Amino acid sequence: MSRSNALVLTTEIDAIRTTMYEVSKKVNNLADPLLVQLSQILDEKLNKLDQIKDCA
Repeated sequence: MSRSNALVLTTEIDAIRTTMYEVSKKVNNLADPLLVQLSQILDEKLNKLDQIKDCA
């Protein structure tokens, strides 16, 4: 994995966080399936980013 992969992951993480914020304002329950799915994707991407940073 390279620095460019880390940059792409960081951009994706920022987009997911923004999406989660916008969705959270529109749902009544933070256990909404879309928020849960986005949270899982965010967790996976953060783990990948940590792996890249550990290898650097």
